[in-house]
Amino acid sequence: MQPTKQQQLILDHDGCAVVIAAPGSGKTFVISNMIKQKLSKLSEHQGIIAISYTNKASNELKHRSLSNGENPRFSFFGTIDRFTISDVIIPFGKHVFGIPASSFRTVKLNELSVEDVEEIKRLMIDRKVFNQMIEKLGRLFMNGIILIEYVGLLANYIFSVSQACKAYLKARYTHIYIDEYQDSGAEQHQLFLSIKNLGIKAIAVGDLNQSIYAFSNKDAKYLKELTKNVDFKYFKLDKNHRCAAGIINYSNYLLNPKTELIADEDRPIIFTMIDGGNEEIAAWIDKFIEKLKEGFHITDNNKIAILTRYGRTAVAIDKTLTTPHRYSESNELDKSMNVWASIFSSLLSFLFDHNYRFIDVVEQVTEYNHLSKVELKRLNQLKKSIEAFRGRPLKELTALKETFCEVAKIIALNSVHQDSVLLLNEVLNTPEMLEHYYPTATNEIHILTLHKSKGLEYDLIIHLDLHEWALPAKRPGPGNDFNNPVFENYQQDLNLHYVGVTRARKACVLISSTKRVNNTAQVKKGSPSEFLSLNGIEKLRYSKKKEEGNAKNSS
Repeated sequence: MQPTKQQQLILDHDGCAVVIAAPGSGKTFVISNMIKQKLSKLSEHQGIIAISYTNKASNELKHRSLSNGENPRFSFFGTIDRFTISDVIIPFGKHVFGIPASSFRTVKLNELSVEDVEEIKRLMIDRKVFNQMIEKLGRLFMNGIILIEYVGLLANYIFSVSQACKAYLKARYTHIYIDEYQDSGAEQHQLFLSIKNLGIKAIAVGDLNQSIYAFSNKDAKYLKELTKNVDFKYFKLDKNHRCAAGIINYSNYLLNPKTELIADEDRPIIFTMIDGGNEEIAAWIDKFIEKLKEGFHITDNNKIAILTRYGRTAVAIDKTLTTPHRYSESNELDKSMNVWASIFSSLLSFLFDHNYRFIDVVEQVTEYNHLSKVELKRLNQLKKSIEAFRGRPLKELTALKETFCEVAKIIALNSVHQDSVLLLNEVLNTPEMLEHYYPTATNEIHILTLHKSKGLEYDLIIHLDLHEWALPAKRPGPGNDFNNPVFENYQQDLNLHYVGVTRARKACVLISSTKRVNNTAQVKKGSPSEFLSLNGIEKLRYSKKKEEGNAKNSS
């Protein structure tokens, strides 16, 4: 694949940069090729830092960056939390606070005692007692506890007071790349700039219009700040090479009705209003799915996704849709931020998905070349033991618990976490949970939430939950005034809708219905979302009347 002119300008730049990348603009191609170029020029003791939002995205970036046999040397590929824990908190927290009394475990705030939770919440409210908060996190560190909600705060503090930490990062890394920067929080942004100030070249890539995690204190304002920072060269990747012309027009018009439209005769955006609720929506999909596949030249169901705003809608469709499908529902093992939980989830993916590589399980925690010959030999034996269970009845998989734990001990001995073992045991004893790790079959439609769809792409998207009061979400105004409602976060919801539409390569079906279910499980009257008529956007959708008119004119 040859880079476009826009992409080549970025590849030719060798300094700090901020890249605003639209959906389908080839940002992963650009980042991976930037990394390829840099790896060839590194000394043996050096590496780069490549941060992705999820482990899956990180694995993909690593594969593409090393696709021609490039030597990663001492590079880091992973999430920001894993980087801060492995490269800052654990090695240099010992210099700042002392040697912990036990091995480390990463926990959530609600896993602590009631007294600890109340103390931390009180300290976080009053920013004037910052030192007391650090002292509290330091005491937890000395007990082998790292709070996942505060890894950013702790990492920034350790970085600021540890000269050894600064010297290590400066000696080891030459560049830091962060993808999906619009999903950065304040602490991540601060650490990124601090690392850049060491002389490490910093590259941030993201899309201001795909910021959808405000509820987790993520904010696109940090990406926007970088576009105005004189230390960063500002680039744009605004050419969508993935989506059909009609999808590009529709998604761009959502954000700006003054957008310049490109030629489009197909109008691949379809809207339908269903009489009824989720059961009737599922019945409609069952009835028309083959016609949609035929009309848009789609061969396999796994190239189709049903996206929902709410998990409750996804569950309802999962229960009533008769067309083969797979609902991607995360369990507590997947949600856990502990290193061992992540290893166990990856091992389950390796067990069921023949395309998932064992090396990816290992290298999400450590590099293969950092392990001894004895450890590598044992890991190979454990790999074969796991492979021997492929195809066996699900009830027999409980025997894999000890094998998984041994793998975790070899690659992450300092992260022993018994709660993760308990979660693994629950999954191994629950067939429905195990089925979650099966790869989607070619005849299965994928059902997932809009938030989980980010970064994915399908030939056909069926976008649900397009109801007034749901998307965009709003509530009655003061005095329970339904005539003057208040939007919860209009821009975030518009971004979420934009993300849903731009997951589609060939076509997107937008669905509303006359009934909807609210968050208290009450059935309410359903009306179409405001987004469906925003700035007259309906003129960009498929219209049967227009098609009939064109047919008459041509005759």
